[in-house]
Amino acid sequence: MVDLWQEVIGEGRNNMETQSAPSAMQQAEKLLAEFGIEGASLFDHKPVLRIQVPDSEFARVLELRSTLTEKLKPTGFRFISLDLDHTSE
Repeated sequence: MVDLWQEVIGEGRNNMETQSAPSAMQQAEKLLAEFGIEGASLFDHKPVLRIQVPDSEFARVLELRSTLTEKLKPTGFRFISLDLDHTSE
């Protein structure tokens, strides 16, 4: 996740655009938090957003599938993927 953050902020560059507008990943993390989905890991495989959730959240994410997809796609991801094996990276 650190490498992704460095990619977003640009390893020490002071870029006004990245400071003023939240990244697609930040928006996705915020959205999942707003839905109370805990323990999620997000991975940016542009144009795919891969989401891993603990077993305890899996059924809930599936129930929210349409809503999450509708709200996540405008953040810049074309495809939203739910990882079936939350233990791998």
